[in-house]
Amino acid sequence: MSGNTKRTERDESTESRSAAGGWSASRRDFLRATAAAGGLAAFGPLAVTEASAGIPTPWLHRDGNLIKDSSGNTVTLRGLNIADPKRIDMTASARGMNAVQVIDSLTNESNGWYPRMIRVPVQPVDIGEYEPGSGPPIPGFDRSQLESYLTNHLDAVVQRCSERGVYCIIDYHRHRDVQWAEGQSGPVNTALQDEVDMFWDVVAPRYADQSHVLYEVYNEPQEPGMWNDPTTTEWVADIWRLWLEMAQPWVDTIRSHADNLILMGSPSWSQSPEGALVEEFSGSDIAYTYHIYPGHNSSAANDWEDASNNGEGVAHMYEEAPLFVTEFGWEEGAGQYIGGTDSGFGQPFLNWLEGSDAIHWTAWCGDPVWQPVMFDRPFADDADDSVGDPYNGTVPEDCPELPCEWELTTGSGYMGDDIKNTLADLRNDGVPGDGNGGGEDTTPPTTPSDLSVTATTGSSVSIAWAAATDSGGSGVSQYVITVDGNRDHTVATGTTETTVEELSPDTSYELGVSAVDGAGNQSEPATVSATTGSDGGGSPGDGLVVNDYDGDPSWSSNTNDLGQWCGAGSFANGSGTVSNGALVLEYDNGGWYQEQLNQSVTDYSTLVLRVSGASGGEESDITFEMGGVSA
Repeated sequence: MSGNTKRTERDESTESRSAAGGWSASRRDFLRATAAAGGLAAFGPLAVTEASAGIPTPWLHRDGNLIKDSSGNTVTLRGLNIADPKRIDMTASARGMNAVQVIDSLTNESNGWYPRMIRVPVQPVDIGEYEPGSGPPIPGFDRSQLESYLTNHLDAVVQRCSERGVYCIIDYHRHRDVQWAEGQSGPVNTALQDEVDMFWDVVAPRYADQSHVLYEVYNEPQEPGMWNDPTTTEWVADIWRLWLEMAQPWVDTIRSHADNLILMGSPSWSQSPEGALVEEFSGSDIAYTYHIYPGHNSSAANDWEDASNNGEGVAHMYEEAPLFVTEFGWEEGAGQYIGGTDSGFGQPFLNWLEGSDAIHWTAWCGDPVWQPVMFDRPFADDADDSVGDPYNGTVPEDCPELPCEWELTTGSGYMGDDIKNTLADLRNDGVPGDGNGGGEDTTPPTTPSDLSVTATTGSSVSIAWAAATDSGGSGVSQYVITVDGNRDHTVATGTTETTVEELSPDTSYELGVSAVDGAGNQSEPATVSATTGSDGGGSPGDGLVVNDYDGDPSWSSNTNDLGQWCGAGSFANGSGTVSNGALVLEYDNGGWYQEQLNQSVTDYSTLVLRVSGASGGEESDITFEMGGVSA
């Protein structure tokens, strides 16, 4: 965002973040996290949000200046941004929600929310844990830090978007305090080039099998900027060609791993997509991004076509290539660039966005902190204050029990109600499979055949099946794997085998496989029974015992069977008591207990945690967290 910084989160001091800032995860996310975990804890209660219907999210491709689905339907996507998911998770006690809860809230159709796309900014400042609001050095992180970020924060958000039926833009959100080239004639910043290439070398293959994921290569390249129309001004065209030299290797890296739709920004804070009219990037299925706010030159005249306005207009480039307006917004009194009103900027710009099926958009920002905001925090004593520095300081405890509801911003100077209403009004416009040229597919695929068990261990079952077919026209997009009727994970089309993990030893299960097509139709499941082996690798007899609560050491002496810290609090009986080999906690809608491991558990495939309620059922209110992953 040119000349403006989004609301920073002020440095305050704390040594640990609230465990209430955890997030929900799949069984597979949990397995990844336990490999490097350092502690475990349980908390309650856990809020459940009403499900959203969403839309089908089949693979998308570029056809001229349009985006189309696999049936040939023209697709136009609209939605909003969230804050960085790690930042949300780490400041959840102040923000009021963790990242997955934010996705749940913003896709809750029963509350009137109908985004079809959510943009997820992934910031090097958060991957590398620098002070919020800063521009981190280059490189801002290493591969290990990136892998941790993905496992503990981004994976769950990407998965949740799939479950809620929305497309997900993964945006590499570097945008501060770094030039991408030394000057208008170069050379390009090779250190930055290497950082971004490493990011996509890790991220691109990770989500390559997920049709709902789009890749935005670089949020806002800064200087040298394109401050005029590159179609009429040669020095500006030369800067675009230098940008091609800088960023083409990133496109090539992504395409070496994945076919997901690619979104490309432009120099001068992604305000000059008309560079694509000079020369496009090489590669398939590439669209271009545009960022604009009320204080920019083109907005002053409400003319977003004229690129002679400091290079900030699009010059009708969307007539040649798809245009994704991945940042825009307004908030009266919020500063030089983002301050604006409904009548002065918001409504004219929303009208402009709907002038072409080739224009897609995500409003900035579905958050109560990052400006321009769409929400307030009514639960916070000082809702306009920052939410702290989770990496070097403290985070306020404004929301002791997640989630705490946000309040939509309304009125002539705020965008919350405008964006929500627009998304609701256009919820059936341009969605995949809606009949815009391809006809609606309502026929489910065939049930997968020849399902069989190929291998078992004490904690896993491997299965294989014959591919399903689809006569409805949208094609098989994925297979859904269930365990005893409950969804476990998905498998991309082209693969007809998988392994279900994290099972208990000596236990019988019914595994199911159903096929899903590009329009979201799901077949009846094929099922097969399997029994795991007798040795799960994690039974207390031959495993790593964290605490057996046998009274030695005594509870709570702050030491468990591993000689590490343990403790509990906020229960009706304080830190609890030990009785007959069990830790007894009197639960009154809240509390926590923790056992520290402080060692690698990579040699163990199963974790056994036995929890029961005195009256039966109370155990369902327990949230388990290990290595930053909750379930």
